[in-house]
Amino acid sequence: MIALAMVGVALVVGWFIYRRSVSYDVPSGEVSGAVTSVQSAPGAAPALMYGTSSLTWVGGLPVLRLTGEAHAIGAAHGRLLAPWLPPVVAAAMPSIEHTINDDGVLGGTTHGMRLAWRWRFIDDGLVDQDRRMVAGIMRGAEASGVDLSFTDLVRAQAVLDVGVASPRTDEAEQKSLAQSLTVIGHQAQAPARVWVGRTFSLPGLDDGGDSAIPVVTIARPEGRIAWAGVSWPGQVGVVSGVNAQGIALMVNPVRTSDVRPTRTARPVALLARTVLEQAKTLDEAVKLIETTPTLGAAVIVVVDGTSGTWVLVERTPSKAIIERNPKSAALGDVLTTNALSSDPENDRARRMLASLHRVDRAAKLVRSPLPDVAAMAAVLRDQRAVDESVRPSGHRGVIDDGRAVHSLILDPASLELWVTDPRAGGRMRAFDLRHELRGEGDRAAPSADIPADPALDPDRLPNLVAARAALREARGALNAGDQERASEACARARVRAPVLPEALELEAMIAQASGDLAKARAAFQAWLDGGPDDPKGEERARAALAR
Repeated sequence: MIALAMVGVALVVGWFIYRRSVSYDVPSGEVSGAVTSVQSAPGAAPALMYGTSSLTWVGGLPVLRLTGEAHAIGAAHGRLLAPWLPPVVAAAMPSIEHTINDDGVLGGTTHGMRLAWRWRFIDDGLVDQDRRMVAGIMRGAEASGVDLSFTDLVRAQAVLDVGVASPRTDEAEQKSLAQSLTVIGHQAQAPARVWVGRTFSLPGLDDGGDSAIPVVTIARPEGRIAWAGVSWPGQVGVVSGVNAQGIALMVNPVRTSDVRPTRTARPVALLARTVLEQAKTLDEAVKLIETTPTLGAAVIVVVDGTSGTWVLVERTPSKAIIERNPKSAALGDVLTTNALSSDPENDRARRMLASLHRVDRAAKLVRSPLPDVAAMAAVLRDQRAVDESVRPSGHRGVIDDGRAVHSLILDPASLELWVTDPRAGGRMRAFDLRHELRGEGDRAAPSADIPADPALDPDRLPNLVAARAALREARGALNAGDQERASEACARARVRAPVLPEALELEAMIAQASGDLAKARAAFQAWLDGGPDDPKGEERARAALAR
């Protein structure tokens, strides 16, 4: 009985130690004050105000202006964007949950415990300012009637670094949660100046990134450099941004073999925000990135608007490689320097990702100086292959694949920014960051918007979004063994986007699983004829046709 009692005490003590080890400490802070609607002048657009922060809309783009210390900035973010936070957090959860499998007799029963243990060090990698921002978001959302877990919000900050693609998405096999493209185009009329073209997507989230609406954030953190960025609700880091000193930073997440959630290190997007808040020069920015260990891996492009120079930093948890004279003006989802390109996970991505064709195509299009900003917009809207051949709408190997959660053009010298408005047929809204970040001029005087491409079908993007949502439902049903429901969902997708390549590929796979080999053969052939956009799937299709 004494032995049993000692075992019981050990179990109780062990349980409390475990709970203490896996819990995240919530920083203190309070949220008070009401959210009000204010109209600054007759005829001006009304703004949603919370303290000194505000939310306005430019067309279909929410513009968040935040001021104060870290907790106050987080609280304003949570209060003003409260309705849009739960869908993003929910979409990120499967990418976190599936970092632990349910194999074994007790796999499902112990899943939550093992997940908490695997992710126990995530909050240790956040600095105090990060944790205070996240706590502010939680409390701000709660004050607006939205309950969010501090643990879920903290983990969501690291999902780009160590999350995995949801099994319902087309990226599950490629293990790619995010895809991005950064293009540097030289201005013909000002050789020392550049335009930065940018597109960022989250196809591996459970909803394909549909909930990650583009949010233009203009932040004035207390005691730090003001910055602007484009991200999504709940994100306290930066993946596409520029500060008042004209230092621009673009984060392109990649995969390497040394990435793991049990490491205590800073998520890359949070490091990027710190760089914008502290770096006054290109060298300062590069040094911060080089000396700060990161949780994930990324290709980071740093641009100095003053000189028009730019640097490539390949940052992994264990290494930082700096290339001051990059060979290519377009960068994407893989590491390219000799020191890191042979990494096993990076090599796998190079062989399996169709998105790498976008990089080659973009590099070709910006080989010569661009005459105006509309030319850079044309690059971001391009839907052709490297050899100029036409690709079907939504092809995953073209620059504009219809999956971007945000796309933008930035002139870091003049601090002019254009962001695509997804609700205006692709029109790019202009922002005057000289006034927003530096206070130059009595009021903002943005350049003209870049109009939508008149040659594009205005219903193209809504149809692609609806079709891909149906395809995610079809993949979920196919994974569950319900081929009939999978076939129905795939048919719904084909109605919205008849030539969408991934719909043809999935239709063939469903027919193959159902034993309808004639239908599978026809769908595989149609997919290959339109230009396959899944290298591993292409091998599978050609093998099936050969049989």
